[in-house]
Amino acid sequence: MALRIRTLRLSGIRQFRDVTFDFSDPATGKPLDRVCLIGGNGTGKSTLLRLLASELVLNIPGSGTSWMKKLKTPSYWAVELANGAETGTRVPLSNGKGWITHYCDATSKNTMNPYSSEGRMTTEKSQFWDAALKDSIAVYCPPDAELSPSSSKLTDVPSSNLDQALRFLKQPNSKFKVGQDSVIEFWKLLIALVKSREARLLEYHRQPENRERTIREVEEEFLARNPDILKELSELWEPILAKAGLAFDYGKASLPVQLTENLKAYIRLLAEDAVIPYAELSTGIRSFLFRLGHLLTIFRFHPGKGGIVLIDEPENSLHPDFLFELLSHYKRAAPGAQMFFATHSPIVAAQFKPEERFILEFDADSGVVVRRGVTPEGDDPNDVLLRDFAVRTLYGPKGLENWKRFRKLDQSIQQATDPKIRKEMLHEYLELGRTYNFGPHDEVSS
Repeated sequence: MALRIRTLRLSGIRQFRDVTFDFSDPATGKPLDRVCLIGGNGTGKSTLLRLLASELVLNIPGSGTSWMKKLKTPSYWAVELANGAETGTRVPLSNGKGWITHYCDATSKNTMNPYSSEGRMTTEKSQFWDAALKDSIAVYCPPDAELSPSSSKLTDVPSSNLDQALRFLKQPNSKFKVGQDSVIEFWKLLIALVKSREARLLEYHRQPENRERTIREVEEEFLARNPDILKELSELWEPILAKAGLAFDYGKASLPVQLTENLKAYIRLLAEDAVIPYAELSTGIRSFLFRLGHLLTIFRFHPGKGGIVLIDEPENSLHPDFLFELLSHYKRAAPGAQMFFATHSPIVAAQFKPEERFILEFDADSGVVVRRGVTPEGDDPNDVLLRDFAVRTLYGPKGLENWKRFRKLDQSIQQATDPKIRKEMLHEYLELGRTYNFGPHDEVSS
């Protein structure tokens, strides 16, 4: 049963004086499947994601929220969780400083409150709350700038082995931090999925109804129902790698057999059929591939569970050409998840519906207020930049100077009586129009 975040209220927390985020669909009232947070630097987009990722809500390790423990009364926060069909009700947070919701079970209509009337979580209800969160996947993807990029030290594939993967299978996790400093965890999980599939295939052969069938028949049936994670990874990465003439060569992967062996699977340059070490990929592409791959393995390891994914600055170090389909890549990697993105990119923001965009802005007293987007899904990113990001102009100082000259020439040409002067002005007017793509009916704010 996948949880969803429906509302979030912050009061007295840093720049949030008293702000409520309603992450529900205005048409249905159900929690949105995807949310895009945009706004200027310092408006608190990353603060929101870290708060949701913290041990106070989703309990994701390494979410970096130690500053929250220093907050003073009357600071508080409220989170309303739902399972996609029902909504919850806010109840006091156990430390007395804030609010958090109970878990709502739509099947049994059970609206258990994990806290006592005094605002302290009881043992019984604490166990219920922990069990509810444990049953849902939660993933936090911080911006690469906040990470220690261990992946930049790669000399071959990420360092792991079969023994580590098998130990992971004995104690599987459902809370993850995903980024450049967790590529070893990604590779470990990839190995675990490969070996788990091999073990299930052996068990499938041993089933009584399959003993009289040919090995080929049994394997074809099993493989049709149990996709190869390496092939799925290749299909996920293919649109990204193909832009650079690369491919993930999963067919030549060397699978670990001994406990000390690692999975050897590489990127190849198609034109020369040569291996390209992961360390030689651009920082942006490598980070993007590993992040998507890690998400894919997490959600394949927990099939059908859904969950909540928090992604901060997904556009980092990526060429704009990779951004136009960024949302679709994440949806393929984490199907069924509720996804929260914090971004500065109008290209990324344009892939969301206006009701899925939440714009954070400073008011006159330097507090943060929130509004929803206005431009339609798939609109020109420049329109999103002007109307949702509230950027006054797309031109730099020199461009604005030439725009004013362009408008002045338009008026002067109509008033000129000397043919020679009029011709010179017309030539300059047309040249500025071609250079800057100005039009006679354009409007440019300054």
